[in-house]
Amino acid sequence: MGKYDELFARVKTMAKDVDRAIFELIPEKEPRALYEASRHYPLAGGKRVRPFVVLRAAEAVGGDPEKALYPAASVEFIHNYSLVHDDIMDMDELRRGRPTVHKIWGVNMAILAGDLLFSKAFEAIARADVSPEKKAKILDVLVRTSNMLCEGQALDIEFETREEVTVDEYLRMISGKTGALFEGSAEIGAIVGTDNGEYIKALAKWGMNVGIAFQIWDDVLDLIADEEKLGKPVGSDIRKGKKTLIVGHFFQNASEEDKAEFLKVFGKYAGDAKGDALIHDEKVKEEVERAIELLRKYGSIDYAAEYAKNLVREANEALKVLPESEARKDLELLAEFLVEREF
Repeated sequence: MGKYDELFARVKTMAKDVDRAIFELIPEKEPRALYEASRHYPLAGGKRVRPFVVLRAAEAVGGDPEKALYPAASVEFIHNYSLVHDDIMDMDELRRGRPTVHKIWGVNMAILAGDLLFSKAFEAIARADVSPEKKAKILDVLVRTSNMLCEGQALDIEFETREEVTVDEYLRMISGKTGALFEGSAEIGAIVGTDNGEYIKALAKWGMNVGIAFQIWDDVLDLIADEEKLGKPVGSDIRKGKKTLIVGHFFQNASEEDKAEFLKVFGKYAGDAKGDALIHDEKVKEEVERAIELLRKYGSIDYAAEYAKNLVREANEALKVLPESEARKDLELLAEFLVEREF
């Protein structure tokens, strides 16, 4: 991964600048529990990839990244608010290796913390050093992004009660759940930096493609990655019954007999608090391995991996309308990394 070293160094440097804006807006103050809960995920770290996209998109179109700092913080607030609420809905107990917000402060305070993070996103835009016209455009993007996030999450919840989800249905869901925020990040950065509609449109397309590819590659890694690098048991998504592009492709191509066999395992341990521990049980391991074999039989894992890589190729192709620059190259490298990473 040597070719990404300089990229990661810039991501880390820019994250510090964004963090100054984030913690300026959510300082330690009263009510203490509310602000501690709101600061919990931002303090846990994370690479700040989406804010990095905002800053580099602004630069890639010839803009000043300093003017994009508050908009970059805004995107991170939206991301973190969605994580707080997602964890409540999923009743997850860990996030980034730490107890989730609702686990520490309770569901009611966690809902309020998520709401505060959401409102801080709009306060950040109000502070941005751009014209009123640009602020209005950025707000339009942020509102659309938030709507799409909610729609994607709603579809994901609906899918939990269904045995089968088609490829098209999955792509619609993931366009909202992960694609929208990458799209919004790139588009907001472009709006800060330029009035050129062609550039803004190109970056928006790049962001949507990269966001979808990022999630699809995550789903692929769940089945093929080294367990230690992945940081969780391989096949977790199968045991939890998670609907993915891989599973959608399988259901559209498998025989009824193979579908029936797969469904005996798929989602079998959903909601089981001991689910991850059970993966080390030999019987469970064999069940999951057999399910993965069935997915391989129909080329579903390879299909998803190639789909993600094609999305990245299309994304980077869209950027060719922009002038060559280090910022554009960073966006291209970031997209490539997201479908080459091993964790």
